[in-house]
Amino acid sequence: MTADGEAARRRQLAGAALADERTDLAWNRCGLTLVACGLVIMRGLTLQNFPRTNVAVGAVILGLGVVSYVVAAWHARRRLAPDRVLRAPTRSDLLPVAIAVTAIGFAAFVLGLLFPA
Repeated sequence: MTADGEAARRRQLAGAALADERTDLAWNRCGLTLVACGLVIMRGLTLQNFPRTNVAVGAVILGLGVVSYVVAAWHARRRLAPDRVLRAPTRSDLLPVAIAVTAIGFAAFVLGLLFPA
């Protein structure tokens, strides 16, 4: 490989690594937000004055935050490994992320239907 080709490969790897880090940070922010909202609802400190019987709603939201953190850790371990090969994502890369996003969205939809504000 020529020097120009090697430099282009390094730039491509650096750009992909930064994109993967941004994705990992976004998943972590989502997980942190869901965990914080779940804890606030469980403690009953909302402006909507939820009764204490809605602790289950907070627990579900807290669980969704934990799921988000687990998916973020899984994604980071696979995509940010130092010895990784730069390649297009495969079905095995995207399926768990798609399932997690669908589950979080579906759970939020069901919570909105069952416990409207």
